[in-house]
Amino acid sequence: MDRRARCLAAAAGALLLRAALEAPSFVAPAWRRRPLMAALAAGLSLPAAAEERLPKGERALEDGPPADDWQALGSRGLKFIELRTGKGAEANEGSTVRVQWSGRLFSKQGWSYGRCNDPDCELRFKVGDGSTIAGLDEGIRGMREGGYRRFMIPPPIAYQEGQELQPLPNRDDMKRRLYSTVFNKVRIANGEGSTLGTIILDVVLKRVVV
Repeated sequence: MDRRARCLAAAAGALLLRAALEAPSFVAPAWRRRPLMAALAAGLSLPAAAEERLPKGERALEDGPPADDWQALGSRGLKFIELRTGKGAEANEGSTVRVQWSGRLFSKQGWSYGRCNDPDCELRFKVGDGSTIAGLDEGIRGMREGGYRRFMIPPPIAYQEGQELQPLPNRDDMKRRLYSTVFNKVRIANGEGSTLGTIILDVVLKRVVV
């Protein structure tokens, strides 16, 4: 069970415990009630404390406003939603950029495989250098500093088997899980390749060096 799931479980348990303690039929003696109340207080504080202890780069990017309409970008199936328009320098071919990002799969209940919203883990690359998935390289062009876009990236311009294209999670086990899911040969043979390899990528453009 991951950290967030443990926090949610602790919060749910605390709420159930409080309901029991406050119920008229609850008649536990004082010697038993005191430790239960202490457990309740500790349980209710767990989610906030755990969130504060999250390592740098593991907090979620800010949520953008809800949006339903995807706009096509280019001719290779890339789509995007403009969640915030930037006002700074524009990223183009040859620009060196720094971005914060959050990635999840379109399938698998939207499994989140990696994120970075901290200066210490920002992804830095040169537009057009081939170090990132093609969908990010294409989608970043025309964005301005401070801009925030959500991309839907189909398999042909997303992760490619045998290549370590950014953005990738920092942990090796998460990388292995990502690749074993996206390139699951059995599910691809069953016709699921177009959904398995599609990703949703949130990108905030933090810096452009023209």
